[in-house]
Amino acid sequence: MNIERMAGGRFAIVQGSKRLELAKSQYEDIFYALPLDTGTLFRLINDTVLGADPLRVVFRAMVAEAGGSESAMTELQESVKGVEPA
Repeated sequence: MNIERMAGGRFAIVQGSKRLELAKSQYEDIFYALPLDTGTLFRLINDTVLGADPLRVVFRAMVAEAGGSESAMTELQESVKGVEPA
């Protein structure tokens, strides 16, 4: 799972062909919370950052595609560390 900076101050979580776009404030909620254990990071994104069930379904599919929660959240956390929101 990787983070991509997009135009207009937006960010995307990307896994294969799937992507979830985040507003800057949503991305900051993740960025400034790190470091977190993988379970807490998953809950933060799934329960707090993503505000609608369709987004959560896509996120969980991305996590499964990336090898499960432990490996996906470890990979995502490393990617987030390299992309500052400013």
